[in-house]
Amino acid sequence: MINEIVMAGGFLDLITVKSEEVKSAIESVTFVVVILMVVITAVKTKMSIAAILMSAIVGGIVLWLVNGGINVTSDLARDEFDSAPAIVNTQVVDPQTAL
Repeated sequence: MINEIVMAGGFLDLITVKSEEVKSAIESVTFVVVILMVVITAVKTKMSIAAILMSAIVGGIVLWLVNGGINVTSDLARDEFDSAPAIVNTQVVDPQTAL
């Protein structure tokens, strides 16, 4: 089996393919769990609109984070800090007290 992996493109290619499969599986499971969470909240609170909206908002945030929201946010922050002007420190020296 190891020879088949090496001949088929290498171990790193296998890891890349498997990690993409795991990523899509995690995203699918998270979506189903969020839907179930909203339904369970609706049933437990006897269809309270406020509770349903809150659980849907929290579920949306969880889905966003699982689907790469952290990377998007860090990329935006990195772009903002990289485009900021350089900080220049200046110091004024009084000639009379410098001696």
